[in-house]
Amino acid sequence: MNNSMKPLNILFINCDWRNIFENDFDEVYKKLERDRLNPDINNFLFLSWANENYYKIRDERFSAIHIKTRWKFFRPFFDFLSIFIFPYKVSKIKFKPDIILVYDFGLLPSAKILKYFFGGTIIFSLTNMPRVYSRARSFGKLKTIYSSVIEVLYKNFMDKALTINETMKKYMLELGIKNDKIIVFGSDTINRDIVSIKNSTSGVIRKKHKIPDDNKIILSIGRLETEKDFPRLLNIFSKLGDKYFLIILGQGSQENYLKEIIRSLGIENKVIFPGFINRDEIWSYFKDANLFMLLSKAEALGLVFWEAMYMKVPVIGSEASGIVETIGENDERGLILRDNNLDVIKKKIEFCVGDSEEKIEMLERAKSYVESKINNTIDINKLML
Repeated sequence: MNNSMKPLNILFINCDWRNIFENDFDEVYKKLERDRLNPDINNFLFLSWANENYYKIRDERFSAIHIKTRWKFFRPFFDFLSIFIFPYKVSKIKFKPDIILVYDFGLLPSAKILKYFFGGTIIFSLTNMPRVYSRARSFGKLKTIYSSVIEVLYKNFMDKALTINETMKKYMLELGIKNDKIIVFGSDTINRDIVSIKNSTSGVIRKKHKIPDDNKIILSIGRLETEKDFPRLLNIFSKLGDKYFLIILGQGSQENYLKEIIRSLGIENKVIFPGFINRDEIWSYFKDANLFMLLSKAEALGLVFWEAMYMKVPVIGSEASGIVETIGENDERGLILRDNNLDVIKKKIEFCVGDSEEKIEMLERAKSYVESKINNTIDINKLML
């Protein structure tokens, strides 16, 4: 990043239910780095629906306005309120944005009003498929209807549209967003974490979780939510035999439910939930993993697949469109589970944890693919020139 480049004022409008601005600012900073937003020079205001009210300044470049709502799961209501409340809040502190960055379709009308009063370019960042994800959640039909309606109503409210891969670009084009607005602007956790990758050590995770050297480790990483379909993974794992351990990194609303499934399957001693893991430590999990496996019902990209592939861990994924793009239609860079045939699944897993020239070639292709994706020098400041 050229520090002589003009700093930008970036206004985020989003939801921060975990209050990570206050509780884990390092995570916020890392996400800004991941998304190539240059937190080293730009100025940020985070305007968020949250679980509490406050206006706080971290230092002269980072500030946050949190607005408490009791209707966390009633999105249409606070999407509507945003149209009136967000401009009022910004006017109180006189923040003049160069960019209004939006991650939710429902907040685009408020971005339009903010632009009218304060200026700036509305940049919409779409990293998932709202309609597809909605189907997998509680009250899925209602949420899908709402997502479908606001996508149609607000698709022209943005000046630019950022997305992460060709799968998501296709999703945008099918909505009717104009091609000349769409920029594939992939996230990058690898260059960001390169020091942690170099410092990661083999054997640390086996020792930490007391996993014998002759056992194979299947690693999975993702939010513990319905769209990740961890019950399917657990059901498959329960039929693999004693030589495997499964480690699932992630937090979410399904944790207790998944632990009930584990108990019912009798695999308590073979499945490990480490809980929250610092980003620096995640790379040591990849170092000790024999296989990475994630069987999401919906996945726009899955940066964890890129991370595993970069670390030369074989990957197995579902037929979710973003995973298929990453792995390849013909299993060029990993393997896709296209049905629930247990014999076929076992053969794929055995191939991944075994030794063969074919597997080595697959891993080389996978790492080269990821390197080609992350060697993109565009960042938000260059984009705005």
